[in-house]
Amino acid sequence: MRKLLFLTPLFLIGCTISQKIVYKTDDLQTPQTVKPIPAKVEVRIFEDNRAQIEENAVLFNNPRQLKLNGKQTCINSEKHYKKDTVVNQLSKIMVDHFNKARLFSMSFYKESQYSDYYLTGTLNSFYAEQEFSTGAAVGASFGLVGALATAGIKTPGKIIIDISDLKLYKKDGTLVKDFGNFYKEYKEEFKADASCWCAYWNANLMLKDFNTYLIEKIRTDMTGVELE
Repeated sequence: MRKLLFLTPLFLIGCTISQKIVYKTDDLQTPQTVKPIPAKVEVRIFEDNRAQIEENAVLFNNPRQLKLNGKQTCINSEKHYKKDTVVNQLSKIMVDHFNKARLFSMSFYKESQYSDYYLTGTLNSFYAEQEFSTGAAVGASFGLVGALATAGIKTPGKIIIDISDLKLYKKDGTLVKDFGNFYKEYKEEFKADASCWCAYWNANLMLKDFNTYLIEKIRTDMTGVELE
């Protein structure tokens, strides 16, 4: 009976809810002394290579809660990214972050008539797994909702974000800078919930950290690069 109670929230919520790859950028602070890179850059939709990597297979073939390595686990299953593709959403939020951080003079999503450069890359992993919280599920089964059901509850998890072949080109196709590959793996205790949406939320939070790191690396690598 207890196991049934733990699984109930998943069935009540259903399997059609779509998740978004998004996070707040209003709290990002960029010192006025930081000068944008003098380029108007379009961020083109990344190539999606995730399905070619074995570790990602679990995301494409399973619901967001499953038994993994002997434990009930939450994952950011592809089933809930159906309204827009993962690479589309990643490119959009990257543009928002770039503009808020004033990385370039201006950044655009996909192709733009106002840009003079474009950025391309390949997404290899946007992967989140986290132990299912029985404590949060018990709270939900007693009628607690939201923060009451999950207050202070965290479970161990792993989030991997991997982007390769990040390159900046002039609009005529001339390579300006090959930034290479960017890989970060986060292993820590993440906030949990009763319905396994936490895997999606925590992946978004770590993406914010990843993009912050990416921006600073691009700034550094572009030092001394002459732009027309």
